[in-house]
Amino acid sequence: MALEVDRHFASTLIVTPESLDEREQLIKRALHQKILVPDILSLLPAWISEVQPDVDEIDEEIDQWLPTVNIDEKKKAKHRARGNYTLLTAVYYPHCKKDKMLVLTQFLYWIFFFDDEIDNGGELAENREGTRQCCQEANQCIDDCLGPNPDYTPPEGSRGTVEMFYPILRDLRAGLGPGSTERLRRELHDYVNGVSRQQRVRTAGRLPTPGYHFQIRSDDVGVIPSITQNEFAMEFELPHHIRYHEAMETIVQECTKITILLNDILSLQKEFVSTLAFPALHDMHHPPVTGKHQTAFLLFMNTYDLSLRGAVDQVLDLIREHYAICVAAEERLPWSETDEKLNEDIREYVRGCQRLATGTAYWSYSCSRYFELSQVNEKREVLLDLSYVD
Repeated sequence: MALEVDRHFASTLIVTPESLDEREQLIKRALHQKILVPDILSLLPAWISEVQPDVDEIDEEIDQWLPTVNIDEKKKAKHRARGNYTLLTAVYYPHCKKDKMLVLTQFLYWIFFFDDEIDNGGELAENREGTRQCCQEANQCIDDCLGPNPDYTPPEGSRGTVEMFYPILRDLRAGLGPGSTERLRRELHDYVNGVSRQQRVRTAGRLPTPGYHFQIRSDDVGVIPSITQNEFAMEFELPHHIRYHEAMETIVQECTKITILLNDILSLQKEFVSTLAFPALHDMHHPPVTGKHQTAFLLFMNTYDLSLRGAVDQVLDLIREHYAICVAAEERLPWSETDEKLNEDIREYVRGCQRLATGTAYWSYSCSRYFELSQVNEKREVLLDLSYVD
């Protein structure tokens, strides 16, 4: 099923009683259901999962680094307890050197901390002007560090998420070629601006279509910068004509879509609770738990008149479709007849794209960010529970 993108949606975000009622009715339809989700990794059979062997040592170094970061202690403790971003890094980049893995782990901490500022429940959740300033500072940091005249000194008075980002980008730049550096600069701008746009959509009353949700998530999820960081991790630079070849672009985009879709499934339980934070729903006697998205499954239910089970099955089918497109694109890559080093770099880049999907799934099954480990059975099926009460 193709996802139609509503290109006029962004200019027509208005809150109406009808849109609030629409949202409430969808939540009531899904409330108290339990959904058994199959092993997502079984949908990606040719893509393997591996773990970087220094993960425990890097985790100890992260414990030493976190106290030096100017982030609220409660926020640090929350992410440390439930996120395990060292493991996420280890499955994204299983063959990188230990020193590079430390920087890549620090980057993932930054991306979750930054997102938390603007997310529901964050200090800027309802503050559009504060969000604009936050994103402006982050964008300035990106240009300072990755632009033609690098400056790695944070401006005086920088917020914590900006201050911590300067040394991370400095270290990333030191391990990237000029072409990769410029790609990363543009991709990080897309991410930062996408987070701001996601906030605007999330706080609007009208529910977006799945296609529009999918489009903005492709920007704000931060997947593409993490793909580019494979060049840092494995110490190579993909030539421009290879990176932007039609087949490679397809693989990058399809792996991004797969990662978004599987994340939407595995975070369903967490994000469903998040929708209960919407002010019009507080009289439904549920705790005002906060979170990031309007869960994708409510959008599928609303747009295509599906049950919750039908919406989940639709997303599982979409994962299968995008996986098939991605596998087929590998045959069209511009393989060299004479340069085996280039061919190996292409293979490594493609593996890096795949690991963004498999790594996100593997990590989700191995920590408590989205659900309790007791909800996962021996077949790696997850019983997602939407039966929340006061």
